[in-house]
Amino acid sequence: MSITPRQLPISSPTNQRDSCTMLKASEPSTSTRTPLTFTLTPPTTPVRPQAFGTPNLEDEYPEGKVLAGAPRQYEDSVLHTAEESSSWESILPRPCTIQYQRLGSGSSGSNILGSGAWSSVYRATELSPAEAALLPTPPSSPANSRNPSIAGQVLAVKAAARRDAHTILYQEARVLTYLHRFRRASTYLVPFHGYDAASHSLVMDAVPLNLETHAKCSLETAKANFSTRTMFDPVCGLAEWQSLASQLVDGLGFLHEAGCIHGDIKPANILLQRSEAGSPDSYRALYCDFSSSHIAEHASSDPSKPVQQVTAISTDFASPELFTSLCSSAGTATTASDIYALGVTLLVVAIGTSPYMGARMEIQKLSMAREGRPLDFARQTDQGTRVMKGKMVEKCLRGALEKEADKRDTTKEWQRTVQSLIDSCGARSVEASCSDP
Repeated sequence: MSITPRQLPISSPTNQRDSCTMLKASEPSTSTRTPLTFTLTPPTTPVRPQAFGTPNLEDEYPEGKVLAGAPRQYEDSVLHTAEESSSWESILPRPCTIQYQRLGSGSSGSNILGSGAWSSVYRATELSPAEAALLPTPPSSPANSRNPSIAGQVLAVKAAARRDAHTILYQEARVLTYLHRFRRASTYLVPFHGYDAASHSLVMDAVPLNLETHAKCSLETAKANFSTRTMFDPVCGLAEWQSLASQLVDGLGFLHEAGCIHGDIKPANILLQRSEAGSPDSYRALYCDFSSSHIAEHASSDPSKPVQQVTAISTDFASPELFTSLCSSAGTATTASDIYALGVTLLVVAIGTSPYMGARMEIQKLSMAREGRPLDFARQTDQGTRVMKGKMVEKCLRGALEKEADKRDTTKEWQRTVQSLIDSCGARSVEASCSDP
């Protein structure tokens, strides 16, 4: 069914809790994002979900393939190189084999890490076998012989908010299972511990701080400590922005090499985990929320197979071609639209807010976004000096933010550009901007 511009559905931003203090796993954020005023239309459900049948999860992953240790990741026995990884069509969700107890929302809702149109994410605690035995009812996931010494760690459980979201979460679990068969997944993705079929939930590590919250807090800090020495640098600081850009571009390269189109890249869908090494303010950037993702490997080998189409978008981060395709028919997210979305995401991190913040109404923002000129609009904001032509941010992003999809950098080209710019600025101090020679 064709969609006219008047009917264009805009996805609801994930309601993450804002906090300008560093969030710990035990301290989720506490304020909500302002939703868009457009009518919400959830993204499409997986194509022909019944074709996968009712999986026998225990047959796919026999007992003993459990998660252990910290940081947690799959045992080497279930990790594969790209060449050894099973094909997408044969993937079933990895079953959750850990015991956990989901925490209630409480009077303040502090145990809800986030929520959206399809699901809510709750804090949960891992149970030791002894703790699980004391529960009046069976635990949320199958019993196993986990080491009790690692029990008690905080988890995030993504649960369906409505019944028709079950297939969405099942499909997301398949995508995450597929991606975590590649060895580099633990570097770029939030650790995934499996799919709880009994509750239609995904179990992951809890990482409460997202990039959207961090960008907003960095903007407030930059305003409070304004200096002419740093007015040309990203609000989070040049060194940190370079680190985040390098990690996220490399991570997107990993996804695309694995055949995965994320489909909804934005700051709210990137979580930040404090790095164990390096400076106290350094972070590991991890991709999350693959509910709009699809694996494109089968599309290239067999064009007759259906590919998940996009019927909902996040206005600020959608590429111009997605707006165009949605006005005539259902569009399909591509590697090029992912690259554009990440480009806008890094632009937001540089200035601390949307490049379309000057829009007074949602329809005006929509019009600005369709023009495909986010860098130009960002330069018109009160933080425009941070993205001036010839500076680090502009040189890093201009190839990714080309209006025409076929003119954009590929992830490999973008990786080379970012690394070259970082190397050229290596001798400068964190406070200095990188200008054209």
